[in-house]
Amino acid sequence: MASGSQSLGTGYNNASVQGLSLISGATGGSPQGIYDESSTQEYPLGQLREFEDGRKFRYAKASAAITASKTVSTDSVQLVAASDLANAVWTAAAAGSTSLTVTDADLGSATANLYAGAYLGNLTNKEQYRIKSNTAASSNAVTLELYDGIVTAFAASDDSIITPNPYGSVITATVTDGAYDRVVGIAPIAVTSGYYFWLQVAGVALAIAEGGITMGTGVSIGNDVAGSVQIFDQGIDEVPLGVALGIAADTASVPIMLNISG
Repeated sequence: MASGSQSLGTGYNNASVQGLSLISGATGGSPQGIYDESSTQEYPLGQLREFEDGRKFRYAKASAAITASKTVSTDSVQLVAASDLANAVWTAAAAGSTSLTVTDADLGSATANLYAGAYLGNLTNKEQYRIKSNTAASSNAVTLELYDGIVTAFAASDDSIITPNPYGSVITATVTDGAYDRVVGIAPIAVTSGYYFWLQVAGVALAIAEGGITMGTGVSIGNDVAGSVQIFDQGIDEVPLGVALGIAADTASVPIMLNISG
């Protein structure tokens, strides 16, 4: 992992850069800047990082190589992990428990910490909890460790769902068969598959234009070119990503005021 002073912000150093929290086991040496990628995870997935000029970033993991300035979305393969545990059998757990065991055939191939940073929703009790870690499946059984104790006791037949962290597995955004990927940000650098990086979600960002774009127009995910942006069309199933701050021809770079989340 490289480190550059321009990527850290003013007056910050080491593990406490802008109030960021290193994950357990991280080195705590030179902090990972916004123009750095890392083969090892240094911060919690989804960690927010803000700068005084309005730019915002989220810590993410690339599940495929990503080109700089491309829009990215949550990997659809990861979305499959949003298991509707309709046939789940829970080991009864009392209020306050942080360790829960569930058995379901849909979890039979779960690896250790596959759901770390994801969210467990108890649809019966209408409560949601963030998952800290999980064991590998054994006979379709997985034990989930939560950050917080459950408010209401879990019963064996409670209906539930696991929703993945949207930043835990990201790829270049595409439009397939009319289905528009939910864009979660723009990559400020080229990212190696399997590496961690800071994904830009707000502020002045550089994007790739599909078709001509004029200053002041709203932009959304491109129709034909993966990772691009195009002029926003309210008449179709698009979500606005921001506003163009410049003029760009097809395939050229264009600055935009990005406004996704943060």
